[in-house]
Amino acid sequence: GDVHDIGKNIVKTMLTAGGYDCIDLGKDVPIEKIVSTAEKEKVKVVALSTLMTPTMDGMKDVVDGLVESGYRSKVKVCIGGPPTSPAFAKEIGADHRDSNAQDCVAWLKKAV
Repeated sequence: GDVHDIGKNIVKTMLTAGGYDCIDLGKDVPIEKIVSTAEKEKVKVVALSTLMTPTMDGMKDVVDGLVESGYRSKVKVCIGGPPTSPAFAKEIGADHRDSNAQDCVAWLKKAV
């Protein structure tokens, strides 16, 4: 997983200020922990961020893990970070790609 957390922290701050409850699992989080926490806490959205191209595969692995667990149909997945794109989001089965923290908040207001 990605070891950078600046983008994640900015998005979390914006979401919290927007009235959303956030569970911050940190950085470089195992896929199993993301999936199990989503299920246990009954989250509506899983947000993933990356700064490095090599960790983009992990985003697909999270989506696949949610599918395998049977929880994917109950949760929206949004991704963000410089190497991501709307086309990549579609390719991996994510619901949305955020271009910045404000975009994430605006999308959530419509999606959830």
